[in-house]
Amino acid sequence: MPTLALPAEGGCRCGRVRLKISAKPLLTMACHCTGCQRMSSSAYSLSAAIPSDGFEVTKGEP
Repeated sequence: MPTLALPAEGGCRCGRVRLKISAKPLLTMACHCTGCQRMSSSAYSLSAAIPSDGFEVTKGEP
């Protein structure tokens, strides 16, 4: 798996919310439960747990 270049920036498709990640994820996962399948309209949903001191909302409000 490729290494995430930090800091990393991202956001939602509409651009109202932007974020910055400056710490490595504590864990990453792919969940295949029915709830995640419905939420993502896919076979699975990807998630990452980022320490709170390494995560910042830079624009908007989630």
